Amino acid sequence: MIFGINENTLTMYGTIWEYDGQDFVYYLNFLEKKYSEITIRLHTYGGSVFAGNLMCNALERSNADITIIIDGLAASMGAIFILSSKKVKIVNNGYVMIHAPSSGSYGNAKDHESNAKLLRLMEDNFEHKLMLRTGRSKEEVRTWLDADTWLSAQEAFDLGLVSEIIPASIDTVYPSFVPEEVGETEVFNMYAALLTSVPTPAVSAFMGFPQIQAQQSQQLNFNDNMKQLLISAFALKGVTAQSSDTAVLEALQTEFSNLTTAKTTAETAKTTAENKLKEFEEGQIKAIIDGAAAGLGKAFTEDERKTYESIGATSGVNALELVFKTVIKPQSPNISASIQAGMQAGAVTAGRESWDFAKWQKEDPKGLENMATQEPEKFNNLFNAKYK
Repeated sequence: MIFGINENTLTMYGTIWEYDGQDFVYYLNFLEKKYSEITIRLHTYGGSVFAGNLMCNALERSNADITIIIDGLAASMGAIFILSSKKVKIVNNGYVMIHAPSSGSYGNAKDHESNAKLLRLMEDNFEHKLMLRTGRSKEEVRTWLDADTWLSAQEAFDLGLVSEIIPASIDTVYPSFVPEEVGETEVFNMYAALLTSVPTPAVSAFMGFPQIQAQQSQQLNFNDNMKQLLISAFALKGVTAQSSDTAVLEALQTEFSNLTTAKTTAETAKTTAENKLKEFEEGQIKAIIDGAAAGLGKAFTEDERKTYESIGATSGVNALELVFKTVIKPQSPNISASIQAGMQAGAVTAGRESWDFAKWQKEDPKGLENMATQEPEKFNNLFNAKYK
């Protein structure tokens, strides 16, 4: 979404992306410090419900007298956003579109179920807001959310979604059309083309139309205000608003390349760290299972080991230790094994007499495994001291 400020007017055009909520809060706070009356000019076909929800909350807790003007379209999350202000105006050829929230999800069945639950909670929230604003029944509001419900300026006014209909900044040059047939994206594009084709007050807030002639507007030529927006938004270095279009584009491409490289480096480092952590955890799990087998005096079957490994991998090492804590019992020292070990006895623990079971797990898990076979009595004493 493109934001622009002109005195006490905040212009918001485009898709509501994931981080636009934070940007909106910043711009709103900036205006609140200077003005008691604020105008928001809106033109959007929706976007992120989470960012939109943050924007709604910021608007509702503001102490300023805020008026929203729909310059063309308020669809999807945009239709919910306008409910956060009591003063909403719409151009006479504008539209509002209402439907239920939607999103994509990935993962296992529980992940999808959790996402579905979240969407239902959002639907309930949308439903409640619409009922409060329009005074209509839950059943009627539900029918609006169950489909793409398009409303003309007059219909939105009759329902109480907007408080005033105002003349459009420009005359519509498109033939009559049915919004339900073309969809919110095409409606948005139609109005965007109209709004940016002439110097309207709303567009001038972030595009700065200083009497641009027709032949100039047809060229790929950023004006200084647009260049400055790009430079500020992406923290471009080595260029100013007076730099050539080519220089700004090259700086933009360099920034994108740097961001891509940084992202790749971060992802690689993350993967490496995750692999090392996984390897370490697998070593811990193996040592605990081997130690438990020695403590019980029996070898686990392949299926049992897989079960214990699954517990350790999904629930964590502490959970696996707790499982064995309930099954391991103290047993008599294995005298025959000690005799058979002969001179090897004591070799594993030499110089480490003060180590407890946790210390062995951390410093020498392989040595702990060897102790279970070569010095079972010492192993059992350590094991039972930790888990008894």
